[in-house]
Amino acid sequence: MIVCGTDFSPSATRAADVAAILAQRAGTALELVCATGARESTAGAPEAALAVPAESTGERMAAETERLRSMGTSVDGTLDPSPPHYALVQRALRPETILLVLGAEGHSFLRRVLLGSVAERVAMESTKPVLVVRDDTPWRLWATDTQPLRVMVAFDPGASASTALDWVASLARWGRVELTVCWVVNPGLENQRAGATGEAAGIELLPKTRETLWREMQALIGVRGAPPSITMRLEANPGRIDSALTQLAASLEQDLLVVGSHQRRGFDRIWQQSVSRGVLHDAGMSVVVVPHLRDDQQ
Repeated sequence: MIVCGTDFSPSATRAADVAAILAQRAGTALELVCATGARESTAGAPEAALAVPAESTGERMAAETERLRSMGTSVDGTLDPSPPHYALVQRALRPETILLVLGAEGHSFLRRVLLGSVAERVAMESTKPVLVVRDDTPWRLWATDTQPLRVMVAFDPGASASTALDWVASLARWGRVELTVCWVVNPGLENQRAGATGEAAGIELLPKTRETLWREMQALIGVRGAPPSITMRLEANPGRIDSALTQLAASLEQDLLVVGSHQRRGFDRIWQQSVSRGVLHDAGMSVVVVPHLRDDQQ
């Protein structure tokens, strides 16, 4: 089952359309969830969860589920009195749930840092992949086989990137995918790890280092279940990995950026650098955050 959160806003409607498309492609049902409970800030103070009057939610849910059913999707609509992020994260715990879908929210930078959008909180806590939809047009073209979905996966040698690649392999079974795998590395650190020295070792990958990283990347991707046609990119960048990924994805006109997550929470989310969190904030395209679960989380 695919679960889609909605507040009936335009961004939520786009997300619901994409969720319906994915449910059809995956051969599964869709649950549309409107959570009407108050959100809680990090200070514990509630704030309004929805811009929808309580008395109209039932009517709007009925109309939205009927609209999605007209697309040929099996849909159930649910009104949940819980806060939005809690309602969705709890549904991720169900064995039948394979994906959570949300529309992108527009918040100020300060509010995102102090509170985090619903999408961010869900992505950081969900035990299932979370898709945050920004543009539904590529998905509509993909659904009609007009064009493949252009997907970039953020790569590193860790387990979270492997989990992200496995998820894209599943997506490729539902429709055509053009996959780019991008590894953003710090040139100074990688040159040092490879034992390569030279005048530009702090700002660019030296030949020995680049060759070593290419072999490592090819070997790690080769054992994953990713689609056979893959473009691999090795990008040297001494700055923030999330910024480099979003800028490259935009320049390559990617439709979807996929990142793995170790699910940092609480103050870890605020004070520690998280590539997935930064990508959620800044990417101009849709984003999927795929959680890598420790043994005690599965």
